[in-house]
Amino acid sequence: MRIRNVLFVIIIFGIILIVLNEQNKSVETSTWVYKTIESSQDQESQVVKDSCLLDVPFINQREKYPTGCESVSTVMALQYFGFNVTPEEFIDQYLEKGIAPYMKEGQLWGSNPWKQFPGNPYDLTGYGCYAPVIYKALNVLLQDKEYRVKELYDVPIQELCEKYIQYDIPVILWASVNMKPLKNTKTWLDEETKEPIIWKSPEHCLLLTGYDQNFYYFNDPMQKKNTAYPKDIVEKAYKDLYSQSVVIIPTHREIR
Repeated sequence: MRIRNVLFVIIIFGIILIVLNEQNKSVETSTWVYKTIESSQDQESQVVKDSCLLDVPFINQREKYPTGCESVSTVMALQYFGFNVTPEEFIDQYLEKGIAPYMKEGQLWGSNPWKQFPGNPYDLTGYGCYAPVIYKALNVLLQDKEYRVKELYDVPIQELCEKYIQYDIPVILWASVNMKPLKNTKTWLDEETKEPIIWKSPEHCLLLTGYDQNFYYFNDPMQKKNTAYPKDIVEKAYKDLYSQSVVIIPTHREIR
């Protein structure tokens, strides 16, 4: 009788050990599967797409804003994010404008395009402005909105595509008209600081909307929606105009 009881206890103990062992295997397998899924998701989030093209509203600058490419490109980006703003509203209410170069006692004087738009964007005698002017105007316009503005320099265009375009954020970018070679065409003195300003022509601002292996795509306000330009000539024009760009980022987006 005692032997039978002992055998019964041994059998029960063995069954318990087998059950516990199977549970441990199940937990280890679940943990491995979870880690594998988590790892694959991390890798997927870091994958760079071969191509991407955003569907951004297009505005032509030629008739109303012949030298207003910076404002028009910025408004296209704003409209993409749902803002009901026109180029006229942006130019009249937010863009800081200064004086176009003028001759005084044998010397050209004018506003600094890093601080203001020299002249009038509605007029052919206007010039253009650089990233800080657009950055400042956007910060005023987007005040108390759930968006932030980044002013960028020396970021390769392919990196702009990987960081912003493929995450549904168009890029306001400075280059040249039709990606033609830029030349120093005029020099004047800043009215405030007497600093020499060297103007490069044909300066242009466009909205970067996409890319593939061979081309970058732009809503070019002097051409058409999603105009394709070969990557090499875009990169040269971008570099020659100080490699500057501006992006509008929704605050809920986690952009590196």
